[in-house]
Amino acid sequence: MATRNIPLADAGPSAADVMLRGPRAVPPETTVAEARETFENPRVRLLLVADGERFLGAVTREHVGDGVAGDTTLAGLAAESALVRPDEPVDRVVAMLEADGSDRLPVVDDDGTLVGLVCFNRRHGHFCVDG
Repeated sequence: MATRNIPLADAGPSAADVMLRGPRAVPPETTVAEARETFENPRVRLLLVADGERFLGAVTREHVGDGVAGDTTLAGLAAESALVRPDEPVDRVVAMLEADGSDRLPVVDDDGTLVGLVCFNRRHGHFCVDG
């Protein structure tokens, strides 16, 4: 799906207005070797790990460093991640991203289902949204 950028000043009132819908997630059985291969793409900065639709956590390049065996699964490496609900106000989402020094934030519903991903562009001046 194509994406487009929305300037922060033009962002809607909630996370649901500035998220990528249906982000790609990997299953917990994904191996570190597979994750490393995915991270070869410089645009991939975070792997979302989900069991079906239930969000389990996130994995970064640092989680799959050289000291981790390639056949290790992401089930044990997926770290709890800061996340937001779809109705979270955009100003709070921006504050969370800035406080965390991050540019990605999973969006989950009340049941823990992964429903989106808030994404800053590289300059942190725009949200990446479905185009």
